[in-house]
Parts: sequence; C-alpha cells; structure tokens
Amino acid sequence: MSRRTGTHAIAATAAVAVFFIAALAWSQPQDPKSLGFKKRFVIEIKNPSSLTLKNHPLILSVDEILAFAPDFNSSNYAIFDETRGDYRLVVSQADDLAKDRLHREIVLLRTLPPSSTTELACYYSAKGTFQLMMSTAKAYARLGRGPGNVSAGWESNLAAFKFLNGRIEAYGKLYPGLVLKKTPADDGRLQEWGMNILSGRASLGLGGLSLWDGKICIPLAASALGGAFEIQPTVLAAGPLRALVKVEYSSTSPGQRDFGTVVFLSAFADNIYSRQDISAIAAASVPVIYGACLQKLRAEEVSFDKEKGLLAAWGRGSEEADEIGLAVLFTPSDFVGLDENGAARTIKLRARPGRKLTIWTLGGWERGIVSAAAPAAKNWAQTAGELGQSLRVPVEVRFKSR
Repeated sequence: MSRRTGTHAIAATAAVAVFFIAALAWSQPQDPKSLGFKKRFVIEIKNPSSLTLKNHPLILSVDEILAFAPDFNSSNYAIFDETRGDYRLVVSQADDLAKDRLHREIVLLRTLPPSSTTELACYYSAKGTFQLMMSTAKAYARLGRGPGNVSAGWESNLAAFKFLNGRIEAYGKLYPGLVLKKTPADDGRLQEWGMNILSGRASLGLGGLSLWDGKICIPLAASALGGAFEIQPTVLAAGPLRALVKVEYSSTSPGQRDFGTVVFLSAFADNIYSRQDISAIAAASVPVIYGACLQKLRAEEVSFDKEKGLLAAWGRGSEEADEIGLAVLFTPSDFVGLDENGAARTIKLRARPGRKLTIWTLGGWERGIVSAAAPAAKNWAQTAGELGQSLRVPVEVRFKSR
C-alpha cells in the first residue's frame, strides 16, 4: 500500500472504532491523550498584515502535512488551541476533493489578530478513525433537482448562491441559517427565510464567467445562455464548515479552441462571500483571459477601483427584492480590463499557467442580514473593499515539531 493511501484514506467505519462526540461536549477542556491520540505537531499561522482577519478560512494541504509527518492520518486527528494552558477543540473539516476516498484538504476557521502568530496543536494516530459530530452545521451544498438540470447551490449560514447553466445568482437571508435543503423551485418570490435577489436571465449574473479570445467574448455557459459548453457540476463538500462545488466546462464547438475550465465554488461558515478558484485546461503557452460578470441593476450606483480589486453596485434587483448590492473582488495584479457592454460589466482577468485564478463575490439585500447602512451604495462599496483587502492577505502556514 502506498504511503498516501495508507495515511489518509477514508476508512470504512465498520472496520475500525469510531468516536462520535457532539460539539457541545467540547465546551470544557479535553485531554487529547484520553481520546487515544499518540502524536502531535504544531500548526503555526502568521498574519503579516495590520488587519484583524475575522473567521478567516484556513485550507491546509494534506500532502504538505504528509511531507512533514509521513504517518499523519487525516481520518484520526483533532486540532486544539492550547494557549490558555488547556485543550480547546478547533473544529475542522477534512475533504475528499477527487472522490477517491482520500482527503486532500483540511479546512478550519480562525480569527487572526493583526501582525500575529497563532499556534494550534494537531494530535493524531497513524491508525483508526476519529469523527466529530457537530451539533449545528454552518455550510451546505447540493445539486439541482430534476433530470437535465445543470444547477447547484452552495451556502454558509449567512449567504447562499445558485448556479444554473453558467449563470450565478444570490439569495438574501432574513436571519442566519441554512436554507437550500428546503428552497422551493419558485425561489424568485419572498419566502419566510428570504428570497433570490437576482433571479432572471439578463446576463451571467454575479460572477458568471466568460472567456475572451481577442475582442470576442465567449460565455462559459450552456447553449441556453449563449454559450457552447457542456457543464458538469459535482458537490465535493456539504459542510459543516465549507460547502464546495466543482464545475467542469468542456467546449461543444468543433471549430473553437479548446477552452476547458474547472471552477471550484465555495462558501465558508460565518462568512458572507462566495469564493471561485478557476483553472484553465490549456497549453501553458496559450494566454487565457477570463471575464467575471456583474449584472447591471436598475437605478444603480457603481464603484470600480482596479487598485483595490473592487467592482461593486447598489441598485434594484428582482421585483420583490427591491434594493440589493453586488460585488466582485479580485487581485489587482490579475486585472487586464473592464468591459461595460451589454447587460453586465465584466472584469477581465489574466490566468497564469499553473496557478488558480481566484475571485470572490457577494450579494447584499436592504432587508437581509447582509446589507449596508445609509448611504447604502457608499457603505456597500466600502464593506466590499475592506473584505477584499482581508481576503487577499498572504497568511502563512507551516508545521513544527514542538
């Protein structure tokens, strides 16, 4: 058996002992050794900025952990905060991204003070499994219902998003919680929990993607939205901390350059945005320019700042939603242009070979829990800009023996 398979394969629960512990049971300190863990290493997290990074998602590569600790078992570990001299559990989520029964990433959330170094202890045993059952999940994802429905939804407890044939829409929530399990098909009308604030088909919506071949814009969408792509969404993680959907695009036009693309759409507990990680399937010598869409709104006020990586708008959304806010956040060094033709504004971004292109989107609603105080347009743009600044902080993570 290979080292990879032997150290973090997702074990069948019938073959090993499994510990089920409700999250509420961790309100008191727990000694990791009493749970059978044999080994320990330290996760060191550095915030080099002057900003407080609240509920900041940290994504740990299991391969990088294995390079440091070859016998690490991602099915039998737990992370603790020991800074107060006791053991406080840090809830985490191990995800199988390739559906091959191997964990590839571990996700946790942490508030990082300005210019700080945070240390967490990871305890593990090379064999067996340990499973934490959370009392309340704060992230969820699902595929659309019905045959031939190329759609998916993903959410945190604060925000929710919908993908359909290449278009992306946003939901407004009236209170924190998960709603996609019970959302009806007609979600353009006000429900007791909130509503879809951007329903319609005028454009690719909020963060829907296109490709630029010179001056030609090619929607990354199904034929129903003017594209020529086959689209395959897959739910990779349905919480409790991260909801993650993978969308694969493949061209159906025989005369078109092969612009295959893979996009990972995610939402994190206690956060208001959707993250998109975009990878082009193309030769390294072929430059790829992507467009990220922001639908134009009625009676809108628009803020654009390429130096801050911000495109935001506040205006009127769907009829029942009334006033809403939309924003796309990006890394300024990726920016190559802004196209304002048609029903949407499109941020044009350069994809570099061998590196994922990342953007973030958010939707706000005057009646929702994600909103902006008056003057709404100004404060919405300010909120989005400050969020983008926090998300782009190059947080450093490394592993140590002590």
